[in-house]
Amino acid sequence: MPKGALITGSSSGLAVAFARQLARLGFDLALNYNHSQARCEALAADLRLSHGVDAVALPGDVSDAAQADRLVAAAHERCGDLSVLIHSAGPFVFARKRVTDYTDEEWNTMVDGNLSSAFYLLRRVIPHMRGQGFGRIVTVGFQRVDHPTGWAYRAAYAAAKTGLASLTRSVAIEESDTGITANMICPGDVRGADKESGTVDDLGTFSLRRPAGGDLARLIGFLVSPEARFVNGNIISVTGDVDVISHYDTGAQEVSDPRTLAIGTVVRVLPLNAVGVVVARRDRRNRRSVYTVSFDGRQAQYTIEQLADP
Repeated sequence: MPKGALITGSSSGLAVAFARQLARLGFDLALNYNHSQARCEALAADLRLSHGVDAVALPGDVSDAAQADRLVAAAHERCGDLSVLIHSAGPFVFARKRVTDYTDEEWNTMVDGNLSSAFYLLRRVIPHMRGQGFGRIVTVGFQRVDHPTGWAYRAAYAAAKTGLASLTRSVAIEESDTGITANMICPGDVRGADKESGTVDDLGTFSLRRPAGGDLARLIGFLVSPEARFVNGNIISVTGDVDVISHYDTGAQEVSDPRTLAIGTVVRVLPLNAVGVVVARRDRRNRRSVYTVSFDGRQAQYTIEQLADP
């Protein structure tokens, strides 16, 4: 089979673990970035050196149709026949917001970045895969996206990813007779450095209830293989048996914070790697407390799992 793969959003996070796994399997890689050119180029250089594969960093905002088209064309030119698309890029609004508090820009960013981007890529990649008689597509969702569930204070992201789940399954059905499969993986509570780790012989260092990026990467390694030809149209959760949505956002019973932070505490906001100060705390019965953190001249709200010591 052709062994060229395009991975979007490759400069950081889970996509780094995905890239390392595919390089280990001998894939030539087109690694996409939007802003973090230096990090993506460093990853490509490392993979060329450590695994002997051809890896290149390619720019492109995949939420823009023209840029997505250019990205796919460049990936084909560099890697030859692409057999794999891992669509990992997807923005997320970390601040907790009610639907009525989203701006038009925030809403459009969520929908275009998580859903429309997939459409732009798929319409260019799939025809090439059909010509080869082989293709593997993997998208990234969130736990319980296939039901579809509501996700309080994450409505824009949830709506876009739910649409992506339906799109993924639709492609799986349409292309089932062409040798192309399409599946979605749904990460659990993977945080910080764990997103990029766990891809070598270090499985014993991770809690079974806290999956690392490597746990998802190994699943992707199987999904893109010829042996996975009957694994098609699936939404696969890798969560360590932790119900992230209920645990953090929907008010499940007997929920309490493992620790509390006082007003004035200096903290690190994990999703953004920014240092700030707790300026307010709202406690809620059987729900996570919500902390308002001031940093970089603005304020946003977070739960305790998103905050750490500076």
